[in-house]
Amino acid sequence: MSLRLLLSNPPAKRMNFLAILEKVANRHWRKKNGICIAEGLRVAREAVTRRPEAILALFCNETFHASPDGAVFANLARQHALKLEVVPNKQFADTAETETPQGIAAIFRIPETTEPTAAGTPFTLILDHVSDPGNLGTILRTAWAVGLSSCWLVKGSADPFSPKAIRAGMGAQFALQTHLLEDLETAVSQARAFGAREVWCTMPAAGISIFDPVFQVQGSALIIGNEANGITRPELGRAVTIPMPGHAESLNAAQAATVFLIESLRP
Repeated sequence: MSLRLLLSNPPAKRMNFLAILEKVANRHWRKKNGICIAEGLRVAREAVTRRPEAILALFCNETFHASPDGAVFANLARQHALKLEVVPNKQFADTAETETPQGIAAIFRIPETTEPTAAGTPFTLILDHVSDPGNLGTILRTAWAVGLSSCWLVKGSADPFSPKAIRAGMGAQFALQTHLLEDLETAVSQARAFGAREVWCTMPAAGISIFDPVFQVQGSALIIGNEANGITRPELGRAVTIPMPGHAESLNAAQAATVFLIESLRP
């Protein structure tokens, strides 16, 4: 029986919500069923606004439902032919992933992975085995902020639709297309085929600084590597680094990505 049909049975809705939240926390179950959860007002709003066709169910607790935000969200849901279902505060709190839940969650079908294209993006962002879902979500959020419409993930990267990645992305997953590629060599080859004039590998202690005039992100490909091991095939591009006159060995992957992505906006 489909999830949508299962949730159409009113007496079972609350029980289904608890069971679904428990299942959605399991990555293997999410992958097998192609289903995930977006928790929090901003994330749920982006999901409903940008991907209403993917929404399977919307739930909120009693407090949220009685609030001004609840009234606004219920109206938004109706505009997209969706219904906001209410569950008791305690049940929502007991199953929420966050310590202080905002009281709203969307169950949605994960968008299908599509082939990358060269259209509509000023440069190509490639995430090479970024393994922490919080880092990955934050990078997607920054990519969205600087105007990208897509992000390429090398197979082995964190799941962009895990609950932690979605919370960190704050809705970016519903605004960006995410493309999964077999390995870094395939991603670089595809980027070059699409006309990338340079491939930049972000690495510590590289000879080229982010402030060097030779470093230009626009029209190029930018690779962010794994938190511990860096880029799997650094020989596939030119190394570029962020100067660090202090004694820190490196920056967090999401922090470094933010610096590089914001640099892409420099006139």
